[in-house]
Amino acid sequence: MRLVFLVLVFANVAFFAWTYYDRTVGSQGERIIAQQLDPGRIRLVSRDEAARLARIRQPACIEWGPIGPNDVARAEDAIAGLQAGLKIENRRPEESAGWWVYIPPFPSRQAANQRVAELRRLGIEDYFIIPDDAKFRNAVSLGVFRNEEAAKGRFDALQRRGVRDAVLAERDGSARRVYLRIPQVTEALRERIGELRTAFPGSEVRDCPAADGKG
Repeated sequence: MRLVFLVLVFANVAFFAWTYYDRTVGSQGERIIAQQLDPGRIRLVSRDEAARLARIRQPACIEWGPIGPNDVARAEDAIAGLQAGLKIENRRPEESAGWWVYIPPFPSRQAANQRVAELRRLGIEDYFIIPDDAKFRNAVSLGVFRNEEAAKGRFDALQRRGVRDAVLAERDGSARRVYLRIPQVTEALRERIGELRTAFPGSEVRDCPAADGKG
């Protein structure tokens, strides 16, 4: 009788343990499966969106420019104010003499900025106010080209859009440009740097080129 009693006790304990395991572990497994198969948690994204999400998780190299040599220190201070300890490099592309399209110098930076605002209203974004050249200070560069044919194409396109004060001429290479390169930037910081562009007309934020070139 004692043996029968012990067998019954063991059987009851085993049954209780099995039912407890089935309720806890089994219900957890069901919850995991339900979460995995929940259609509401699945979202299809485009290739551009996938690239943007990847940039959020992984810092990337960006360049901001062109910026006039006299404005470089101010631009670097603006970036440093967003996040301390950032590594900032200067890139000064070599620009051989060629052809360029530009609007002749204005009497002041304010007048040049007003003309740039008019260009933006025409949908023209590729420009650069020359800040510190003795001959072309406050001129608005609208493009630098290696040959006359390419420069003339740009000039004709601007004429069709109503930019009648543009000039096509040979270039002596005296107006220098600087790009600020920041090797490790998150997408959130990239957007904040992009907001600084309004204080540096003609500049843009872009991915670092694979190899230094004309810029």
